[in-house]
Order: sequence, then structure tokens, then C-alpha cells
Amino acid sequence: MDKFEEFGRRIDEELTRLRRFVEEEVAPETEKRTASFLRDVSSKLADAASKLEARQAARGAADAQKTEEPQNPPPAETPQA
Repeated sequence: MDKFEEFGRRIDEELTRLRRFVEEEVAPETEKRTASFLRDVSSKLADAASKLEARQAARGAADAQKTEEPQNPPPAETPQA
């Protein structure tokens, strides 16, 4: 029974060490990299949104120009004698 209890204690100690390692070493670096990644993605999304808005504005200007141009005017009537 002593060996089983010793085995259990050893597992508890290793789990405590693992938890401490994750909390103190892995988590801070992961958070740092995640923050950097999110900043990069945010910048790229802002650029993509700007391009979409510019494309939409260009389409709107083209549509406005089409509506301002007169359609084929009717042929001038010639006086009949």
C-alpha cells in the first residue's frame, strides 16, 4: 500500500509542477503571441474593410454617373409639309 500512496504523491507533485510551468512559462508567452497575432489580423481586416468601402464608393460613383447621362434622346421631329 505504501508504494501506491507514494505513486499518488508523486503524480500530485508532477501535476503541480506541470501546472506551475504552464501558468508561469507557457501562458505568458502564449498571451504575448496571441496579442501580436490579433493586432496583425486587426490591421489586415481594417485594410480589407477600406478596400471594400473604396470599391463600393467607386460603384456608387459609376452608378450616379450612369443616371446623370441622358438616355438616347428621341429623334427630332421634322416638320411635314
